[in-house]
Amino acid sequence: MKIPEPEAATLRAALDGRLEAIDALIATIQPGVYRLAVHALGHRDDAADATQEILLKVVTHLAGFRGEAAFSTWVWRVAYNHLASARTRKAESPEVSLEDIAERLDQGLEFAAELARMRGEPMPLTPEDKLEAQQLALACSQSMLMALDREQRLACILDAVVGLDSATAAEVLGITPEAYRQRLSRARSRLDAFVGRTCGLASPEAACRCERQLPAVRHRARSEGGSFGADPGAVVARPDAEQLEAERQLAALARVSDAAAVLRAHPAYRGPQALHGAIRTVLVREGLLDRGASA
Repeated sequence: MKIPEPEAATLRAALDGRLEAIDALIATIQPGVYRLAVHALGHRDDAADATQEILLKVVTHLAGFRGEAAFSTWVWRVAYNHLASARTRKAESPEVSLEDIAERLDQGLEFAAELARMRGEPMPLTPEDKLEAQQLALACSQSMLMALDREQRLACILDAVVGLDSATAAEVLGITPEAYRQRLSRARSRLDAFVGRTCGLASPEAACRCERQLPAVRHRARSEGGSFGADPGAVVARPDAEQLEAERQLAALARVSDAAAVLRAHPAYRGPQALHGAIRTVLVREGLLDRGASA
């Protein structure tokens, strides 16, 4: 999800501190910033916190925008600088690794096979089973991202999720395009190798299928109160409209070739509805906006 460029008049009015223009600017950039934060940090609560802080930085440092690059590129740069070192409520990589994920997936397949030997072949999947399997696919791919260090993770997200070209992404990261391509290549090579040998969505020869993992995931949830990987339910916690859209998108991934295609199928997380209002309240309370101004 790219950030659309604001109209020149809106940007000028926002630079002048006009409340309605700043509201419009926040509404324009919030979805893209939040989606980046969700994938970078792996948890919606952390992403909401980071998004609020990033948007506050954008608004309070608008004078730093010189127009030397696109406004969206400047916003991505502010977001990247914050997310590269943002603290999270829950521990992240390197607590989970691709090797850990592979081991957990193998255990899940063994559990399903043993269950089938004891009870016979499983019943046909219900609509609820299918939705849960799609949610698990999203959780698994997010766990793969979390197994990368944060620099590599952000490089992957800017490419596969945000869709920035290498020159723009390099400008966001403050490195040369060649350095960015090398960083992205290292990250993609790790993910593609893992997905190619492990994920049934990407490779017909791979043994793992999301529906085959469901018995083990449910068993762990009942017996341990735990969940798959780093925190799979964190960004797919409820079967809302975003998840239904994700289900439709993931259904088209029966024969994808790489990890990026799986990541592109994630829904466009848009953030809590209250986030915009909370940012506006902070700006007004701190005297950073003109309460009575209009665009």
